Amino acid sequence: MKLARLTLQLAAVPLLCCLLTAQQSITTTTSPIVPRLVNYTGKVADAQEKPAGGMAGITFAIYSEQTGGAPLWVETQSVNVDARGNYTAQLGATKPEGLPLEVFTSGEARWMGVRINGGEEQPRVLLLSVPYALKSADAETLGGLPASAFLLAGSAPAATPAPGVSASTPASEPPPAAVTGTGTANYIPLWTSASALGNSALFQTGTGTSSKIGINTTTPTATLDVTGGATIRGLLNLPTSGNSTAAAGTNSRPLGFVASAFNSSTAAPTNEVFHWQAEPVNNNTASASATLNLLFGSAPASPAETGLRISHNGQITFAGGQSFPGTVVGVTAGTDLTGGGSGGTLTLNLDTTKVPQLAAANTFTKPMTVNSSSASGGAINANSADQAVVGTMTALNSMTAAVSGAATATGSGTSLGVEGYSASDSGWGVLGTASGKAGAGVFGQNGTESATFSTFPSVTLLAGASGAWGDGGQAKGSSGVIGTTDDGNAGVFINNSPSRYYTMYINSKNSAVAPFVVWNTGGTADTDCLIDSSADLYCSGTVSGSAVIEGGKRKVALSAIQSPQNWFEDFGSARLVNGVAIVALDPTFVQTVNTAKDYKVFPVPNGDCKGLYVTNKTATSFEVRELSGGTSNVTFDFRITALRKSYENVRFADRTSDPDRPLPMAQSQR
Repeated sequence: MKLARLTLQLAAVPLLCCLLTAQQSITTTTSPIVPRLVNYTGKVADAQEKPAGGMAGITFAIYSEQTGGAPLWVETQSVNVDARGNYTAQLGATKPEGLPLEVFTSGEARWMGVRINGGEEQPRVLLLSVPYALKSADAETLGGLPASAFLLAGSAPAATPAPGVSASTPASEPPPAAVTGTGTANYIPLWTSASALGNSALFQTGTGTSSKIGINTTTPTATLDVTGGATIRGLLNLPTSGNSTAAAGTNSRPLGFVASAFNSSTAAPTNEVFHWQAEPVNNNTASASATLNLLFGSAPASPAETGLRISHNGQITFAGGQSFPGTVVGVTAGTDLTGGGSGGTLTLNLDTTKVPQLAAANTFTKPMTVNSSSASGGAINANSADQAVVGTMTALNSMTAAVSGAATATGSGTSLGVEGYSASDSGWGVLGTASGKAGAGVFGQNGTESATFSTFPSVTLLAGASGAWGDGGQAKGSSGVIGTTDDGNAGVFINNSPSRYYTMYINSKNSAVAPFVVWNTGGTADTDCLIDSSADLYCSGTVSGSAVIEGGKRKVALSAIQSPQNWFEDFGSARLVNGVAIVALDPTFVQTVNTAKDYKVFPVPNGDCKGLYVTNKTATSFEVRELSGGTSNVTFDFRITALRKSYENVRFADRTSDPDRPLPMAQSQR
């Protein structure tokens, strides 16, 4: 939202003036340091001068001139703006030292400039004081004259108090109590009582970056050397050794284990070191990850990779050349197999005199029955340049089929009665042709035929044979035909009939009126209707409903109002009380729209009044008032429209190149 108006007020300049005086005056007592912060209030409004609530990034800058020049001080804060656009900020809150005093010590005028959310700087505002804050400036003078006016020429001796008058001495704190106790050099001390020191368990050697701390040891060998056990009640974190770049990743710091073994060849003990460390994998790719690796080294050699590592999903990679318990020592060929042996590389082969070959022609001299319990395929899967499965049969009755397939899935698996697949560009996985008047080239049925199955051919509109027929049967929730795909069209329907038959006909039982029809009239005035993957409906025609009139004799169309944006609307009624009414938005309605955006309210009075207007619109309510300060108690109706959530920025959405539109593809197939 563009913020075009800002109203500012300086609320705590007295504090600033007192702060400056306190820093410049010489005092003889110790007092708390005054925080160098100044409250600053303002108001934020949008281009229509309406309050703008929420968080805003505000940059404050102090200048010595009303226009031009570089800022003397700059600070940016994230400020919470209330529903009326008001905010309060503490200048200097983001700086450790607060507001610098030198900005104000010159006695010159200072100007404040403000930018909202990185926009243009608003006209600068002169920083002013208040009467009592101006009086504080007198603290720097004596009788209105500066301290320098009372200095004598040359170097004057210090004044001696008059007889009987004692000199004033500054207050001082009592001396600290004496520290007692004994200690040893390099031990970090421990308070053994309120005033006595002694040795702790911590011992330090070296200084600066070479310092080493020992716990229960006076000879630490690392930055921290602990003799004894340790309990860590939290995560022990070994962070990365540096930030990765596109060129290379970085390892974690290792977790080390050291064993000492006596080496007979060197007649000395050697350190045997294992490291566990996380290492990057697939750096600078979309699948960047890491593994946990085991390294080993015998001192003085550095630990190196052993080949054992654990991936991010728990899979373990072992070092090569390993053998595991339970190694196979022999294989015996079973029925229909040849080969095997008791050692070395073993090979098993099929006995082709007993088992048919998949890559060669096989002749079966007896009837074949194939039963399959696989959930991923049918009983027979065959690929051929001609026909995958060829079946010929002379019909003996109406239910005889050349090829019949039945499959029953176990559990929740998927069964296929007949599955066909063709690898050629123009092949057919399953080809069915019907030449009768009411038959079907391919017929699929789920269980017992449905009641619709026996009556559907009698519909005059669809009389004739069909290339494919799917009957969902009588089971509740079943489907006659299902089409699925990953990256294509689940179903394509093309009609080139000059008689305007339907390209898609969706019917409800025996009704001759289609509840939803999509067709192509041909020529240049193609029409289409689309329901896309987001459940949005797009039609090139009108969106209409219908109503029955004249006692059922006529039916008329009622067109829906359409808009270039997605608006939801609601209606309600309320009453003015002394000319004012605050109307709360319906909570359910608020959840469907974005009332943070500007919404529209149209109030209509139900009685005589001076007129109504809407103000103080928030995300949950709005206010209606009578014009000219009227105080009537008239009731009124209102209509509210607001933009639907997630569609606030959609206006005249371009559907010219919508990939979901089926029409261009259908035309190309004609």
